[in-house]
Amino acid sequence: MAAEKILIAVKTYPSLSKKYDELVCTAGVRQDGSWIRLYPIPFRKMDYDKQYRKYEWIEADIVRNEKDFRPETFRVINLHFFSITSIF
Repeated sequence: MAAEKILIAVKTYPSLSKKYDELVCTAGVRQDGSWIRLYPIPFRKMDYDKQYRKYEWIEADIVRNEKDFRPETFRVINLHFFSITSIF
């Protein structure tokens, strides 16, 4: 899948996971206005300059998360190519 731009609107507090260690769920809005949920994201393990904040645009390669029944849930397949642009 091609990279997609997402405006981050919500970021949860990190939760512990046996499988993934520590995870964050993130929700945002695509350029077409549709909601998207990104899960799982190992947020604190990301390079500091890749850690996004609310109301920033990110760009990431994503695929549908088949382990989640919600149609808006995707997982990031390439964390190393986030690009961040603040709207403020």
